Amino acid sequence: MFKANILIKKNSWIKEVPMIEKLLKKNFKTIFNSIKNFKNRNIEVSVLLTGKRNMKELNKKFRKISKDTDVLSFPNYKKEFFLKKNKIRNLYLGDLAFSYDYIKKQKVDFLEYVNKIFVHGCLHLIGYEHDNMKNYKVMSALEKKITIKI
Repeated sequence: MFKANILIKKNSWIKEVPMIEKLLKKNFKTIFNSIKNFKNRNIEVSVLLTGKRNMKELNKKFRKISKDTDVLSFPNYKKEFFLKKNKIRNLYLGDLAFSYDYIKKQKVDFLEYVNKIFVHGCLHLIGYEHDNMKNYKVMSALEKKITIKI
């Protein structure tokens, strides 16, 4: 089972992509069906679709950076949790927040960008990082592989 709890705090999301909730839930399922260790688990995540002001506040509070950004990930587990061969079936992975304003100003296809950073955010929730070139290459390759399926 795949469950995405979605909270929309900025109506521009619905105006831009009327079926955003349905789309993200479908993508969530695709993402975790693409990763072998997650196929037979009950996975849950919460998603906040917000705007510049709220995202800036979250970024300042949790990362000490006072600016807007496209996505913030708040994992429920440390990276080491996913390195173990645990058999836990029910996993609440954590929370994701997305800024409509940041994405909109990128002047790229809005939906493609949302899909890409949704994959990116979900990978952060399960321990993937891009803090060095080796990790960046691994995460980037998996992102591309999954994004193609969406």
